[in-house]
Amino acid sequence: MATKKTKAELPTAPFAGFPKAGISWFQSLAMAQNREWFQAHKLAYEQLWLQPMRSLLAELRAPLEKIYGRKLGPTKVFRLNRDVRFAKDKSPYKTNIAGMLPFEGFKPMEGPAALYLHLGLEEVVAFGFYMLEPASLQKLRKLLVEEKTGAPLAKLIAAAGKGGLVPDSMERLKRPPPGVSADHPRVELLKNKALALSCQKVPRSVRFGAEFKGWVLEQAKAAAPVVKWGLAQKL
Repeated sequence: MATKKTKAELPTAPFAGFPKAGISWFQSLAMAQNREWFQAHKLAYEQLWLQPMRSLLAELRAPLEKIYGRKLGPTKVFRLNRDVRFAKDKSPYKTNIAGMLPFEGFKPMEGPAALYLHLGLEEVVAFGFYMLEPASLQKLRKLLVEEKTGAPLAKLIAAAGKGGLVPDSMERLKRPPPGVSADHPRVELLKNKALALSCQKVPRSVRFGAEFKGWVLEQAKAAAPVVKWGLAQKL
C-alpha cells in the first residue's frame, strides 16, 4: 500500500517567476490585516506566492550546494502570521513571503544561510550570518580588527559589492564597538553585529520571470567567498 506523501514532499511545478499580480495581493492584505480577508484570499496567496517560492527553493538547492561545496538543511518557508507579543506594530500579517535554505547542521535563523529572501512589499535577498551569538561576534570582531585577517576579509566583501551586494546584519551599532577607534579602516564592518551580504532591490528585468532564479544564483556566487570564510572560521 502506497504511503501518503507529506505536504513538504508534494511535487511542485517548475519555477516560472512570481507574478506581478502578487504585489497587489499584498497591498490588499496590508489594508485589510484581518483573518477573514486572508482566509477568503488564501488560495490566491498559495498560487501567487507560496507555490512559486517552494518551486524556487527546490530548484536552487542543488546549484547552491555546488556553489558552497556543502550540503543544505531542510527548506524553510516562513508563515505570514506575525509574532505581535512584543512588537509595537500589532498588524497580524507580514506583507512579504520569506524563505530560506540553511546549511546542514544549523537551525533556520540560528545559523548561516546559503540563501534568505523575502519578497512582496519589501524585498531582501541575503546570504551568510544574519545573527551571531556573543562569542562568535567577539571572534569576528577580533579577526576584523587584526590587519592580517581583517584586510583580506574586507577585500572579499568589496569584491562582492561590485555585483550590488552590501554588508548587512540583523542589528548594527551606531558607534564603533568598545576598544575600536572611529578611524579604524574597517570601522563600518565592525559596527555590524553579524556577517551577511544582501541585495535590497531586485532588478525589474528579472523580478517577475523565471530569470529571477539565475539572478539569485549569480548573487550567491558573488557572496560565496565571504560566507565560506565565515564557515571556515566556525563563527
